Amino acid sequence: MALDNKTGSSGQNCGLGSRNSLILKIALFLNYLSKENHHKLLQDLEQRKNSSDIDILKLMQAKSYANQANILSLKKTCLSFARAQEDSRFGALCINFEFLTQSNLNLALDEQKNLLDEGRNIMLGELLVDAGMISERQRDLILQKQRLENNNTRKITPAEEITVASVADEPETQQKSPVFDKSRMREIRETGIILLVQNDALKAFMTKTKNFDNSMLLADLKFFLEKHGIIYGLVDDQSLEAFIKDEKYHNAFFKTAEGLEPIDGTDARVIYMFDRDYLKPGWLAEDGTIDFKERGEIPFVSSGDVLAEKIPPKEGKDGVSVYGDAIPRTNAMDISFVLGKGVRLSNDGLKIISEVNGNPKAKPSGEISVNDSYFIEGDVDYTTGHVKFDKNVYITGSIKNGFRVEAIDVVAKTIDGGIVKAQGDVFIQNGVTESVIEAKGNIKAGFMHRSKAACIGNMTIVKEVVDTEIILEGTFEMKQGRVFSSSITAKGGAKIYHIGSEKAAVSTITVGTSGYLEKELQNIDSAIERRQNLLETRTKEKNKIESELSVIREKLNNFDQSRQRTISMINEMKKDETGKMNEKIDLFQKSLDQADIKIHALNDEKALLETNFKKTTQDILSCAEAVKISVKDKFALKRLQQANPPKPILDVAGKVLAGTKVNGRYANMVLNRTLSRTRIMEINSRGDEGSKKGWEMIITNL
Repeated sequence: MALDNKTGSSGQNCGLGSRNSLILKIALFLNYLSKENHHKLLQDLEQRKNSSDIDILKLMQAKSYANQANILSLKKTCLSFARAQEDSRFGALCINFEFLTQSNLNLALDEQKNLLDEGRNIMLGELLVDAGMISERQRDLILQKQRLENNNTRKITPAEEITVASVADEPETQQKSPVFDKSRMREIRETGIILLVQNDALKAFMTKTKNFDNSMLLADLKFFLEKHGIIYGLVDDQSLEAFIKDEKYHNAFFKTAEGLEPIDGTDARVIYMFDRDYLKPGWLAEDGTIDFKERGEIPFVSSGDVLAEKIPPKEGKDGVSVYGDAIPRTNAMDISFVLGKGVRLSNDGLKIISEVNGNPKAKPSGEISVNDSYFIEGDVDYTTGHVKFDKNVYITGSIKNGFRVEAIDVVAKTIDGGIVKAQGDVFIQNGVTESVIEAKGNIKAGFMHRSKAACIGNMTIVKEVVDTEIILEGTFEMKQGRVFSSSITAKGGAKIYHIGSEKAAVSTITVGTSGYLEKELQNIDSAIERRQNLLETRTKEKNKIESELSVIREKLNNFDQSRQRTISMINEMKKDETGKMNEKIDLFQKSLDQADIKIHALNDEKALLETNFKKTTQDILSCAEAVKISVKDKFALKRLQQANPPKPILDVAGKVLAGTKVNGRYANMVLNRTLSRTRIMEINSRGDEGSKKGWEMIITNL
């Protein structure tokens, strides 16, 4: 949909006037006005003589075609759209249109920068729409505004006034001509000369036509070039004279001028002094046990160690076109360190230094931290209560029934009815029974019985999985173990030694898809919505308290002024030695006492409101910070989701029994016979004539 400030382009909108036409278009574009109500509104306008003079916003509100909140938003949007913008960058326009706050824009810009560091260049508008921060219609409206601003401000160089045309193919001379793409040249034909200027305006070339005047003076040639703006990097006079005299330039191209190419800046980069892809505490042996003594490959740092060093950006240099205009360089991108717990920034701001002894971590968001570990000798039970730490937790015993452990990495001997929520990895030396595990990293365990487990990373089980529900984004691996009566959903595929039993219920293996991250993203969206609603409620409360405080302060000020006047009058009356004013003094004193009582009550009310104001302000800050953290978490999960492509493949090194259900993303199958050393995968097959047949599960040998 194209928007402009002219009279409506359709027959329906004729006579509305540019203002009302713009309002109608934007109202429809942003769904403030339904098509049905739009039709009714036009009918209302047709019944009026001068529809261009009508305040269409008031008419929309009076007829209840749009509610008051939408009317106010529409008015602001129309004003912003019609007004010339000093800054037409996408983010600046989003803020001017009140589609976005500065804090949310900063988060999006940081995310765009992180993606660019990963080699993925995503437009800001697409990023904001994907994050749910603006709608697609709002994005399209901003893009339309940018087009209008660019059309109004773009300068046309002299060469751009000439149409681009291909130079006729001419026979080559024995002397080599410059090699370039003529279709990317601006062409000017005049006085027997063809002048070609590259679209980037870095080089200009000339050639002669058959109408060229060989008696042309050097001054005339220089005037021709200057007239068409060629003023920088021009060859010397001797070379220009050679062009005039030399007949070869009827067939060859003469490089007339060359600008200065810009030197782009070099982006900042970070060098990490520790291995970010390290194995966590505990080494999983072939027998399914974890050796807690084997910790040689785990990176640990001491207080004062340098964890990461930033190589600062190197600024580039602007270029110059043959027209003498500056060609801006691409500015170098800087990187801001994100400091987590246990680290500090060096004085020069270029290094991150550990403040504690512990295990260094680098999150996908870029945050660097050092977590000192916490050890529990024995079980997590009534002696310890629930365990919740923002560090790694090592448990030499078991996590007992009903007890919860929340930490970064969790290492334990067994889990017997417990609940584990880890921001990192989970390592269980023996096994898991009737428990629930959720991890943002990997899960490794000896066995898993009658439990539920979910993780973003990979899962490795050594011995056995029975009556268990597993969901993961990575790969499920069980090189020697067996799966009975279980459901396993693994986006990254599965490698299982043996599936099924004659006496057990059938198992379901789903590969290439997982709803884990989608569920997490839904939970984050719900949390953001709740906090935004609370933020709006607290903001209204704060504004109400501010208004009440303003009234009380005004009353106190009036009482204070009145009190001062009364005191002055009493002091003047006391100077009368006749005693005639004593009665009036008593009346004024009584009035003064009553005023003091009211002032005291107002001060109490003021103190209570100020306390509520501080609390509400703190709630607003907390909500805003919580929203900011949730948005960051959402961006991080989005990156993880895009970084892990689906792999709908099931490898069975041993046997998979008949009756086992195998699902892919789009196809599924139930095995009608027992198979050995088998690969089952989902493919998009084709028919005999090459046409797409559809998705199906196929079976091959390993």
